[in-house]
Amino acid sequence: MSSEIDLVDDLIRSGEGLTVDFKRLEIISNSVKLAALMVAFGNTCGGRILIGVNDDGSIEGMREKKEHETHIMNIARDKCAPPIIPEFSVSRKEGGDIYVVKIARYRKIPYAVITGEGNVYFIRVGSTVRLASPNELALLFEADQDSASSKKPVLDLLLIDGEGNAVKEIHAEPIFVKRILRKSAKPDEPMLPSAFLAAAKILRAVPPLGLGSFEERAPPKDLIPIGIQIVNKGEIPAQGVRLTLQFPADCEIIEKRDAVGGISVGPILPYRPNSGGLFAGKDRHEAYARIDTLGNDLTCSFEKIYVRFPQLERQYKIQGHITQHGFPPTDLEFLVSVKPKIVEEVVEEYGEDQ
Repeated sequence: MSSEIDLVDDLIRSGEGLTVDFKRLEIISNSVKLAALMVAFGNTCGGRILIGVNDDGSIEGMREKKEHETHIMNIARDKCAPPIIPEFSVSRKEGGDIYVVKIARYRKIPYAVITGEGNVYFIRVGSTVRLASPNELALLFEADQDSASSKKPVLDLLLIDGEGNAVKEIHAEPIFVKRILRKSAKPDEPMLPSAFLAAAKILRAVPPLGLGSFEERAPPKDLIPIGIQIVNKGEIPAQGVRLTLQFPADCEIIEKRDAVGGISVGPILPYRPNSGGLFAGKDRHEAYARIDTLGNDLTCSFEKIYVRFPQLERQYKIQGHITQHGFPPTDLEFLVSVKPKIVEEVVEEYGEDQ
């Protein structure tokens, strides 16, 4: 026990650096920040986090609680990929207790923080935590790998056009309707009993009986259908795959259910084609899909979305992004060449008879 106390004293005297970081107790309430710190140590040289120590090396005055250890270990397990198993100990000082969280360097697969946008990789640079650059990330994955025996997924992503072809570039001719008003005399209306008209209105408002309804119709002609196809050409399955397509800000993504018909499952639940569908993000400029496991030598296609582009003849760049558990992210670029057509449509505007 005395040797551990002496080690902590030495670490505090030496100050923060590549393998030591001081943190106040409040760090454990920020799971992402603590996970990033663990990941950064694991991806560099390993190291120790001393919780309960101020930046200047003074003791914060924290008192040990058993639930703190459980919470720290849960963050290491649930917020890091692959899970980190740190060594945890408590060093008791006159001024307060100190948690010592020791992180070992990764052996085969670099560590990442699990976020809603995919896995994010950090490294330690001096006494700071930095987001790993593409080159640094590539080096992490190359290190400690046996090139003769390493196997990995190799994922390739393509767009699917309106005719079902898997391509890198889509050529589309959306049709935009220009409405022209034409005034006409108001036609004679048939005389129907008011009770009949009221009943018809009620019937139109009542949905069909059953668990739900979905009456597919042709989508508006100014929408371009786009799907995605992903292939695993590697030697092992891919795990925890997330696919993202980012469109320019002047585009609008519309999901299939909104483009081809309304649906409800019962009175509440919205329609989803399948659990592995291609869906629009909140800002309507991003589409995403998830796959739990994609086997090797396997192709997977996703339900299409529809995209409304501006009425301009132009080539758009679409950014593709693939993340998967345990391997570096992949960035791709696709093209959509748009050549819009304008069609005039006459709309009658009825007025009083002259």
